[in-house]
Amino acid sequence: MNEINALEIDKLKPKLGENFLLVGGDAYLTDLAIDHIRKHLKSKAKVDLVIIYGDEAKVPEINELLDSYSVFSSAKLVLFRNTDQLRKKELDTLADYFREPSEQQSIILTAEKIDNKTAGWKIISKACIHILCNPPNYGGALSPWLDKALTQLGLTMSFKARQAFISRVELDYANANNELQKLALLVGDKKEITESDVIRSIGSSRVGTQIDFYRALGNRQVKEAMQLLERMLNSEFKALQVLFYLIKFYDTIYYILLLKKAYISAPEIMNIHLPNLYPSQRREFMDFSNNYTLLQLERIFNILLDTDTKIKSSSASDAVLLTNCIFEIMESL
Repeated sequence: MNEINALEIDKLKPKLGENFLLVGGDAYLTDLAIDHIRKHLKSKAKVDLVIIYGDEAKVPEINELLDSYSVFSSAKLVLFRNTDQLRKKELDTLADYFREPSEQQSIILTAEKIDNKTAGWKIISKACIHILCNPPNYGGALSPWLDKALTQLGLTMSFKARQAFISRVELDYANANNELQKLALLVGDKKEITESDVIRSIGSSRVGTQIDFYRALGNRQVKEAMQLLERMLNSEFKALQVLFYLIKFYDTIYYILLLKKAYISAPEIMNIHLPNLYPSQRREFMDFSNNYTLLQLERIFNILLDTDTKIKSSSASDAVLLTNCIFEIMESL
């Protein structure tokens, strides 16, 4: 199984007859990969593009679409969107095609996540080049994309501007790209984007919701945490992004508790050992740590690990899994 990150899609040189499985929930990366494959194949052969949707597809339609032996057929590129929403009969029909795929057409399958435990997906997965289209699960993951995007625009960013940009944009590439395009228009003929440009253009968004979520967790406020969870999911935050917030929060609390156990003073912890937090947040996190013990953190990390596994493999909704996660954390205290 070949695998490539969608951010590195320019390294892929698609050939007619190759098939591609785009896995992940980031629409920007998915479209980026689709455009690259389509343009590359069209430059090499006269391919007809056909689009089908997994939540609408029926067995006869799939069979007809994938039939490469018709006298009327030509080289084709079939874009099969939302294949994770296929019913079992339709999934099995699609899998049967991949037992002997045609060399005269290429198939692009998109899915937010797949279940490789099922026979159908095992066959499909083995026959495809995998392209990962996952949203960034923390701000720093935007950096490689930002480097490329700035180069394409002929712009640079100061170190402080990069920090301000990454901390303020929502954790998905489409939003980040929109904000960067706005910044490019704002700076006009300037070649370097400054911190003040970023603040003037974006203000604050993600970071506000994030610290409110941390405050609810730190103060063990179940109702507030649930309300903020609902707000994030309604704002198209992905489950793994929210889970990352939880892990990041409890990693920091665990670290503080270990430092306290080593008899390191509160001023030293805040001034030296918490460089990843804004100065205004360090006192708050010290206060949050008073509401937890190391034993409780061990239980919490087990809950987070279990939730991570379920998000990646369970058919339960993300909202249910994350709600249960927070309830279990609070009950473990």
